[in-house]
Amino acid sequence: VLFRSSVFILPPSMQELRHRLERRAEDAREVIERRLENARKEIARWKEYDYIIINDDLQRSFDDLISILRSERQRRPRQERGIEKFVMQLLNE
Repeated sequence: VLFRSSVFILPPSMQELRHRLERRAEDAREVIERRLENARKEIARWKEYDYIIINDDLQRSFDDLISILRSERQRRPRQERGIEKFVMQLLNE
């Protein structure tokens, strides 16, 4: 059984996203404008995701992502097969 969860990482503002793209100095102005327009389209779909992180602080955003991953690993359906034998042993003690 395959379980999927999705995480959407939002910029703190469109202005900050623009600054981040410009600071990279990798893309021409037209490419940055196209990327920003694509970002707006993607951001508009935020409700399609299971988790949302606003990336206004890199360390906190990273910690939030790690927390989500840890929590998802603990979901019952993900552990069911591996833990069933353990639970049966507990019940038979």
